[in-house]
Amino acid sequence: MKRLLTLTLVSVALSAAPSQPKLFSPIGAATNEAINLSPLPCNVNCLERLLDEDKIFSFLARYEDGDGRVGAEYQRLAAFFNLATPPASGERIAVLIPSESIGRYSIIVANSVGAYLLSKGKPFEMRVFDSFDEKSDSLDRAVKEIEAAGFNRALAALTIEGARTMAAIGPAIELYIPTVNRSEIGYAPENFYFGGIDYAKQLEALTPYANGFRTTIFDEPIGLSQKITAAADAILPIPATRVTLNNPRVNFSQLFRAQKIEAGASILLNTQPVKTSMVLSQITFNDIRLASAISTQMNYNPLLLTLPQSDDVKNLYIASAIGPGNMTLRDLNQLLRNDLRFDWTAYASSAMAAMISQRNGGDYAPRVELFDLEMEDNQINYPIKIYQIKNARFVLAPPPPEKPLNETLPPEEE
Repeated sequence: MKRLLTLTLVSVALSAAPSQPKLFSPIGAATNEAINLSPLPCNVNCLERLLDEDKIFSFLARYEDGDGRVGAEYQRLAAFFNLATPPASGERIAVLIPSESIGRYSIIVANSVGAYLLSKGKPFEMRVFDSFDEKSDSLDRAVKEIEAAGFNRALAALTIEGARTMAAIGPAIELYIPTVNRSEIGYAPENFYFGGIDYAKQLEALTPYANGFRTTIFDEPIGLSQKITAAADAILPIPATRVTLNNPRVNFSQLFRAQKIEAGASILLNTQPVKTSMVLSQITFNDIRLASAISTQMNYNPLLLTLPQSDDVKNLYIASAIGPGNMTLRDLNQLLRNDLRFDWTAYASSAMAAMISQRNGGDYAPRVELFDLEMEDNQINYPIKIYQIKNARFVLAPPPPEKPLNETLPPEEE
């Protein structure tokens, strides 16, 4: 029986309430199959003629292999009609997602991989294996399903704890984890590859722009924020003053009356973009003359281009590891509601999908060609760039001052 293409990109919400996270349904989508009833082969010219005559189903049923227009049209139409299985020559990528553990990131990761495969313009199969949670039994079961389906490598969107659990399981297949940095989990098998951000490196790149001896850290009681604060505590020369925004409805006016920030100090913003904008506006409103405000990838977000006023961000420096992307890939992500320019999860997942594709093709060089990235010690090494905001755009910041702001200790208080 003729084998045709399967594309799984769309998630199914399990709850009608808009506030609930989107999860993958345990019931797979229905598939269709185009059966070839002709005893005669159909070469590229034959397939072109069927397309020109709008004989779509004959084209789908008789397609065997082909590049260029024929391959691209087959991929597009087979995805549209949700046909059953891919041609033998199609590329195959497995995606492991614990949907309950990573919530909305499930959709971002799945759509990123799908967009990457679509950008190649060739037949492919992408299969999503949902472990639902990151318990050892759940992850082990998902790995066995991936192996049974004939995959020898998979992209796995895991949390730090999930990556540690998976390392203890020790799967035989290669795992590509875009959501975790190699340094975060300690022991990792040689067949694990990582694409997460090294926030400590971003902070180190930001320190020349900041007064490390007079620093106030604004953070929130969430995992990523606390992780960056812990990294900053290890890097700054003396302990920073810390302001944790515990209340989601924090009164910023009252906060700044109670929290005194010295002139010439720097602030590190480990807060989400909306709260970052509020903090910056209060700095301006209270006429606090900062040496600088700094932040990591957490605030490389288009909201920072629209929410604050220009005076609020004039001394703001933001580190980012997102590089220039392929235009076709960027546009396809946009169609699937991913933003490859700013969404870190989408960018890292796309880079790891590209590495899987290279290795499926026999290229084991430690380099992701499409993204111009190198891999070192099984971790993608992302170049770090520092940006400022000018005219509602992120622009590269000038080099830091020759004399770092934290080169001299502040005068002792009398």
